[in-house]
Parts: sequence; C-alpha cells; structure tokens
Amino acid sequence: MEALLDFVGEIYEASYKPDHWDYVVEQLCCKFLNAKSGAIFIEDRASNTRSMIGAHGLPAAVRASYRFGMAKYDHTFQLQTRMPVGVATQITESEKVKKEHPFYYRLILKPNDIGFISAINIYNDDEWHVGIGLHRSFSSPPFSEKDCQILKLLYPHFSRALRIHREFHRLRTRQQSLHEALSRFMVGLIIIGPDGLVSYQNPVSESLMAGHGGLAISNGRAKAHYAEEDHRLQDLIRKQLHGDSKDVANKTEALGVHHPDREMNMNIIVTPLARDEQLMPEQAGSVALYLSDPDSALNLPASSVQSLYGMTPKEANVAIALANGLSPSQISFQHNVSVGTVRSQLKSIYSKMGVNKQQDVIRVLLG
Repeated sequence: MEALLDFVGEIYEASYKPDHWDYVVEQLCCKFLNAKSGAIFIEDRASNTRSMIGAHGLPAAVRASYRFGMAKYDHTFQLQTRMPVGVATQITESEKVKKEHPFYYRLILKPNDIGFISAINIYNDDEWHVGIGLHRSFSSPPFSEKDCQILKLLYPHFSRALRIHREFHRLRTRQQSLHEALSRFMVGLIIIGPDGLVSYQNPVSESLMAGHGGLAISNGRAKAHYAEEDHRLQDLIRKQLHGDSKDVANKTEALGVHHPDREMNMNIIVTPLARDEQLMPEQAGSVALYLSDPDSALNLPASSVQSLYGMTPKEANVAIALANGLSPSQISFQHNVSVGTVRSQLKSIYSKMGVNKQQDVIRVLLG
C-alpha cells in the first residue's frame, strides 16, 4: 500500500510533466501488474486526433499506427469503447480470440506475444476517450481480480491527473499559438508584466530597437536613451500598471524617444492590456508598448503578406520592396531578375490585392 501511495505521487507529477507518463506506465506494468507492455491512449473527439501519452514495451510503429487511426480496427479497442468508465477487467484472452477472431489473433496477438489484455476507461464521452490497456504474454497467468482492483483503486487519481494534463496542454497550445501570432505582428510590440519587467517582445520590436537606439531593454526593463524621456516613459508605465483601473481604462498615451545618431524619433504608444479580474484579481494587469520608426523600412513579414493576399513568396517580397520605396528596376537588381519579371509579378500582385497601380500597393501595405 505504501508503494501504491508513492506511485500516486508519480501519477500527479506526470499531470504537469508530460514526459513522465512513460515512466508511470512502466511502473504500472513492471512494479504492480506484471504486464509486459501497456499504454495510456487518448482519442480527442473534438479535434479527431489520437495519441498514446504514455507507453511501455510497445514498438514505435505501434504508437504511430494508433496516432494514424489504426486502433479503430483493433478488436480489443472496439471492446474497450463499450466498457463503462472506472471498471477494470480483463477484456481479451488469446484462446477465446483465436476461435472467435482468428485473423486478429494471427495478425496482432500471436506475433506480439499477447496472451491477455486488461483495460480500464478513465473517460469516455463526447469530448474524449481515455483508457489504459495492459498486456501479458502467453506464458503469464491471466489478470486476476486483485490486479483489476489495483487499477480500480488508481482510477480516481488517473482521472484527476489526466484532466489536469489536458488543461495544461490547452494552455501550452494557446500560448504557442499566441506567440506565433504575435511574432507575425506587423508593428513592434513589447509586453510589460505587472512587475514592470518585459515578458514578451516580438521580432519587429527587436529590429526597430537595434536600428534606432532610442529605446532598449536593460536588465529586463524598457529604457529610453535620454534620461528625461526615460523618466516620462517609466512614469507612463507605472501609471498604466498601478493606477486605478477606472482612471487608466481605455487610456492610451504616446511619446517619442530620440537618439543622437537618428534624425527621426521612435514613436511609442503605451496602452493597458485587457484585465481578467477572475484570473488575476490581485494583479494590475499588463501594459503593451507599440513601437514605430518613421525612418525605418516597412517591417512586414513576407509570410503575413502571403497569407493575407494569397501571394507567392517572391510576389510578397516584391510588394514589400515596393512599399519600402524601391522602383521596379531597383527590385530587379536586388532580386537578380529582369525588369520584365518584376512587372509580371506586379500584375499578379495588383490582381490579388484588388488594386490597379503601384501607389495603391504602397497605400494598402502602409495602412
């Protein structure tokens, strides 16, 4: 029982450390249920995806075949989908399958030395199907009532841990999608957290700061080059972070920062981000700094232009070069193609953007 309680801790550790599930299945097989192999599988019915989040003793090909949907042709899997949640039982015995499903016996059980399979469903609803399947060889005894009782005792812990695992997975996916979206943002963006430190900056902001020098990140904080401008910037950030929510709500302020080597100032818009009182009731939220440099080249990711207008990579680069003030002859020299090729690409660009001339391309992209 003491070993089982320690194992419960391993289950909960896997809930926030996905790589730990393989260890959990290995311990379940080897330490508690004398199984040669086993797996935890998840079928997400909303996204129509399948995966084994933890497995032991299974070839990589088996894990891959499950991911590609082969499990639905597995006789044991079909039996398990009809099992009630939380009930552990031995659902497959090779001798019985040999008579009733000889093809499955010859193709799956016999080549992989699977004599017995025990299973339990953790979830089985419209959202997802999550289950555990454990295998014993022909030479091993069948799974006993005591073995199934161990699985049943562990069921509530697997249930909670897998729900936590799912929520962490959703958060990671959302964060990854957000960072991908922000990295394609067409203006400089810096996000400052409640502690006043920079929590995110996109590639455009890095490029603008490297080229201008009026703003930099120092010791995790946004800092203007001149002391007077930095004092005003810090004052704006503090006011947005720690001021009364009614006072700063929807208030956006701007300032320009300078550098002795640059004629034009860098423009910074300081605005509070939307606050979620349920998620962060004790925090004042975060602040976004939007950066622009009138003297810099247009910082448009070519992939964004491609996505917006259905352009080819070469067409997107031509459109951006045009917006940055290059003529067709200059673009042809820069891209090492003929002027005729550039003009042909421009015609395609006009069609895809719904415009008629170069000025309209520039106007739309600058807008």
